[in-house]
Amino acid sequence: MIAPPYARRTRRVSEIVGLLGHSAGGRPGERLMRRLGMPVSDDTILRQLKRDAALANCDATIRVVGIDDWSWRRSWRYGTVIVGLERRSVVDILEDRSVASAARWLERHLSRS
Repeated sequence: MIAPPYARRTRRVSEIVGLLGHSAGGRPGERLMRRLGMPVSDDTILRQLKRDAALANCDATIRVVGIDDWSWRRSWRYGTVIVGLERRSVVDILEDRSVASAARWLERHLSRS
């Protein structure tokens, strides 16, 4: 398959956009893509980078987890943030800060190992 259904770019061009965006950034990547004859906006380059990062985080197994509470609204409503400490990225955000919801999340996501 050359391109997924309803795609505006082939996979090869999407890969080039991601690589240039990762190395050059938004606007410099836009200028370079225009010079290469593949005009793409800086917003599209950044969107592609976010999409690639989301796919990389979905595939990663979580081995070391950090859990902390944080305030949705100061002194009013709290939630729980779960962080993958090896990748230093937020894995999930829970609506409350109860021990039961964190335990359910851990059972659901860490029992696969």
